[in-house]
Amino acid sequence: MASQYKTVSIFIFFILFFSFQSTHSQQLALPNSVISEIGTHKIYVKDFVNRYSEYLFSTGMKDNIVVRRSILNNMINEILLYNYDDNKKIFSNPEYQKELKWADNQTTLAYLEDQEVFAKIKPTDAELREAYYRSNEQIAARHLFAQTEEEANNLYQLLQTGADFNSLAKQIFTDSTLQKNGGYLGYFSWGDMDPAFEDAAYSLNIGEISKPVKTKYGYSIIKVEDRIPHPLLTEDEYVKRKHHMEGVVRLRKRNPAENDFINKHFVPNKVMFNEKSLDNVLNNLSYSTANSTEKRNHKSSSAICLKYGNRSYSQNELEKRIDEIPAFHREKITSIEKLKTVAAGIVLQDILMKMAIEKGYNSVQAVRNLIPKYHNVIYLTYKREEINNNTILPDSIVKKFYDDNPQYFKTDNEINVQEIIVKNKSLADSLIMQLNNDADFGSLAEKYSIREWSAKNKGVMGFSEVSKFGVMKDTLWKSEINKIIGPIKIQEVYAIFKVLAKKNGEVKDFEHSKDLAYRLAKKEKSALVVDIYISKLRKKVNIKIDENMLGNAIISN
Repeated sequence: MASQYKTVSIFIFFILFFSFQSTHSQQLALPNSVISEIGTHKIYVKDFVNRYSEYLFSTGMKDNIVVRRSILNNMINEILLYNYDDNKKIFSNPEYQKELKWADNQTTLAYLEDQEVFAKIKPTDAELREAYYRSNEQIAARHLFAQTEEEANNLYQLLQTGADFNSLAKQIFTDSTLQKNGGYLGYFSWGDMDPAFEDAAYSLNIGEISKPVKTKYGYSIIKVEDRIPHPLLTEDEYVKRKHHMEGVVRLRKRNPAENDFINKHFVPNKVMFNEKSLDNVLNNLSYSTANSTEKRNHKSSSAICLKYGNRSYSQNELEKRIDEIPAFHREKITSIEKLKTVAAGIVLQDILMKMAIEKGYNSVQAVRNLIPKYHNVIYLTYKREEINNNTILPDSIVKKFYDDNPQYFKTDNEINVQEIIVKNKSLADSLIMQLNNDADFGSLAEKYSIREWSAKNKGVMGFSEVSKFGVMKDTLWKSEINKIIGPIKIQEVYAIFKVLAKKNGEVKDFEHSKDLAYRLAKKEKSALVVDIYISKLRKKVNIKIDENMLGNAIISN
């Protein structure tokens, strides 16, 4: 069964949401005039204007001749690479072909989502007025950020046991400003921040601290410092701001609307799996590392692998469908649970694609216009990778990168930690009280800690790499020596720690770091490598640019 798979995560996995925002530009007097010639290929004014207008719209940049020239040069470079260079390996690459087809389907599905979900979101006047009132109240807040829910819960527990908000901010943030100001974000209004973050912040009184809040970036614990409402709100001002408020409210309602749309057409827990066939599918995936690192024998079968309603998928069909997925998605299928998520996503995608085709969305002009753009993005990604893979960096550049970036070649920092692990929170709290009254940490660890090997050593774990401590690594490394930390809930147990000693990592010599240095240097120099490659290609092809037309092209704001 697939009841554990959230519909939103499946939807996001299989549908790349593209924004079908319409942009327009004034028609030039001569839209079919040629602004640039590249060998036998031409760039017309209308094509440049469309590309440039989209760039200005998406970036918010102001029109100027430097940016115009940059965009035109990008268009020229793309024509050079696609038409005047050897692309046989790319065009014959099966993965490249899969990604092109994948982009076609995702563009159609994105248009379906845009028309059937986003276009139908109609905020009420009451919702717009509430948004207007909130947008006119400023809130000052600070926060603690964590990548995972477990880490966020640990931070929240530390706050509950009396830890100082500012001190924790100094430990967890790498940004120097947030370290120094205790995670202070300043004043913001409704519509400025992540919706989940804002909803939590606006529900708090001054001085209150929220529980961990899940945002699109991770998890935040929020403390409201101040609230400043607007002293006078007028109807005229509301009318002026109503259109903007409508856009903000629609965006905030998009995710719930998507969820409702999917729930209307797809019920994940009605996907029925044949566990044996599913296990065969996983074993047949050559990129899977689940259960065994040895190469497994392929077991072909026409047996039914999954059912949804009156639709059945055989093992062979499911394997074929998975093989059509781009590698960057396929490589994530390393367990039965992930395979089930993907299989359920395939069912969902089929349902939505059938709906899109029935409505003719696969052939509308908006979709037809977007597909070549996404094909171009995919091609350029492959081309840049090919150029970089075929370029060999000299040792001098690699050595300079090693010398300039010693932080990448250090061994891990190490710490020696003393621990007490118990199952009961009341016992953990009692131990903290005893430790605060100068009880011996080692004696308590030996008596109460449930991890036998460390308890025998009075809780002392010995030096170990900081990274092995997972979500606690930053807290432990930044802790003062001999300071008591905890109790912190980790899964089903409660932990108390004390850092006994620290060792800073040391930079490994160049010979032992050369391979890593080469990879990192190549990544850093990738843009320069491509630029050099294109500059050589430019010398082989005759290029003409009408500078007068470039400067005079009319671009709408």
